[in-house]
Amino acid sequence: MPSPACIILAAGEGTRLKSKYPKALQPLCGKPLVLHAIDTAQAAGADPIVVVIGAGAEQVQTVLAETDVRIVYQAERKGTGHAVMCAEEALADYHGDVLVTCADIPLVRPQTLSQLAGEHLQSGAAATVLTTICPDPTGYGRVVRDEDGHVKQIVEHDDADPQVQQINEINTSIYCFQAAALFAALPRLNADNVQGEYYLTDVIPELLDGGHTVAAVTVGDWQEVMGINTRAQQAQAEQIARDRVRQRLMNDGVMLMHPASVFIDCEVQIGPDTVIWPGAVLLGQTQVGSDCVIESNVRIENCQIGDRVQIKHCSVVTDSRLGNEVQVGPFAHIRDNSDIREQARIGSYAEVVRSVVGPRTYDKHFSYLGDAQVGADVNIGAGVITCNYDGQTKHRTVIGDGAFVGSDAAIVAPVTIGARAYIGAGSVITKDVPPDALAVSRSHQKSIEGWAKRRREQ
Repeated sequence: MPSPACIILAAGEGTRLKSKYPKALQPLCGKPLVLHAIDTAQAAGADPIVVVIGAGAEQVQTVLAETDVRIVYQAERKGTGHAVMCAEEALADYHGDVLVTCADIPLVRPQTLSQLAGEHLQSGAAATVLTTICPDPTGYGRVVRDEDGHVKQIVEHDDADPQVQQINEINTSIYCFQAAALFAALPRLNADNVQGEYYLTDVIPELLDGGHTVAAVTVGDWQEVMGINTRAQQAQAEQIARDRVRQRLMNDGVMLMHPASVFIDCEVQIGPDTVIWPGAVLLGQTQVGSDCVIESNVRIENCQIGDRVQIKHCSVVTDSRLGNEVQVGPFAHIRDNSDIREQARIGSYAEVVRSVVGPRTYDKHFSYLGDAQVGADVNIGAGVITCNYDGQTKHRTVIGDGAFVGSDAAIVAPVTIGARAYIGAGSVITKDVPPDALAVSRSHQKSIEGWAKRRREQ
């Protein structure tokens, strides 16, 4: 089957969402609506893809900058028919079939678009409408059929009389057209309706009057083609999308201990035999390997996680990498492009920022490593901090392989601690320490006999 083109209508403001952001950029399962629409069209084989933008055009263009789509600007929003008119020039070199869909219908599956395009081509119709039976059709255009069951027209809700409003077969706002027939019919549209807009649905009677055939394909699950116009609908779509993600991951061998409580974005990838406990949140472009354990209330965002990694409860890991067999937490915080390498241990209440922690290094209690390069097989004692900020500039600490940093040591950057060096507990290190050296910076202990007793008596 030849590839259809696709026009994605993404110019709306989304007034009922009451947001400062355009509707096309509203998030769903960790990704803007317009990117969901593009990904679906591409998965269905559509090429080329034209996106019609309007509200928040600069913001939307920024999001679309890395996509392979043609962008068209609808300066005045005069309805769906007018939006498709704006796309005509971008498809001047195209003469096949064209799908038309909307950015605010993010749950439609690629196979549904493929089925629509396939049945449209097979029928030879000038237009094929994707419809569904909706239990509450309020707000949707109704599909009116003739006595033989053929599509006669689509009537928008605001223009429908009481009899038409009783129809529960709705227009999903997804179509497949013969491009030539579509663009020939568009100039004959008028804005004689309640909204004063050019409706794309009015192309249907124009094509019928011209002797063309109009067909319909009905999708069984109305929620697949639900539109997002309100926050309540957005929340409903969010739940459906995340259910799909959880189901996909479980089908691929991921164990979700309590699926409904786990929050996973649509582009997160997780390997088989990984176990995720209740309350975990995995966001963005996160990739998790196999045989990992992610415990309760862990938050991971935009991270690369290796195999056999354990992240204990209430830990946060963002924009970082964890190598194979790393252990993190509980209550640890790793962020800002940190790199925790194989078999390292980052323990309770430890924070790592913009740092590399080498293989088999232990940093297990109440520590802060900021802007640090820590080698392999290093021991970081409880309460150790790298003093990386002098009030104006961040400085780097380097700790060599095999070093031992005693508890409550403060390492004032910039400083280098050589391989296998020892730092005495409670020391404040302000100068470089040679390899294999011991560095101690403390005042001498002094005991005053009887002092505590005399203080109590006073």
